[in-house]
Amino acid sequence: MNIDILICSLNKGIVRVEDILLPENEHIHYIVSYQYTDERYLDLIPKCLLDRKDVSIYKYYGQGLSANRNLAMERATADLVMFADDDTRICPQLLEVATDVFSTRPDLDVAFFCASTYTGKSLKDYPSEDFEVKVMPKSYSISTIEMICRRKSIQGKIRFDERFGLGTRFLTCGEEEIWMEDALRHGLRMHYFPIKIVETSTMLKKNLIYVDPGVQRSRGAIMYYLHGTMAWWICFRFAAKAASEGMCHFWPMFRHLMEGIKYMRRTE
Repeated sequence: MNIDILICSLNKGIVRVEDILLPENEHIHYIVSYQYTDERYLDLIPKCLLDRKDVSIYKYYGQGLSANRNLAMERATADLVMFADDDTRICPQLLEVATDVFSTRPDLDVAFFCASTYTGKSLKDYPSEDFEVKVMPKSYSISTIEMICRRKSIQGKIRFDERFGLGTRFLTCGEEEIWMEDALRHGLRMHYFPIKIVETSTMLKKNLIYVDPGVQRSRGAIMYYLHGTMAWWICFRFAAKAASEGMCHFWPMFRHLMEGIKYMRRTE
């Protein structure tokens, strides 16, 4: 099986992409979707990326991680696709793992794996056993860099919601939760495997929901996407609980959650 590794990069992040590449392999191709906000950043593209036959670079003016992932997906042609950021490093056994998982499960659409920091520290408290993903996992959150997808199962069918994610001004995260919900609504067959396939530079910041308005607005928007008009009550209870535990002040939190709900209603 062949795999396209879809690398999304912005501005000076392009200088790190070289560190992602594995030794050349006829079954692995890298699609670099490079967003820039100033033409001067184009001079930073490393020569090694231009020289490698297994690397294709597509340049786009603008920013927005969800849009960048969608642009990369449009270019994919391999059997499988994996999303990567410009600060990730791919584990050498990636192709072997992906081929084994998908060749032995011809009905599988999406596989979820594990990630760690560069130093080997697990990125999250991952489940120790594999399981079929039929609902949104409650024990941990899924990140895009942990996914490998059968291309034909998602290309032209499921996209990242470009209202969400890094590079947007209002809903600064949450695109992964929306993608997961869309995958479930489409009836995709998904499975989690406790196998590490990627490393990343930083640990997750779990407490941003209590201090970052963009994260709070995103949560409100996600709740509306998942639960419709019940979202306001879910958000009210969440803000009240967080305030009672001393994690935040109630009214600023609730206001930002409601802003996310209202934004989703305006942009439906």
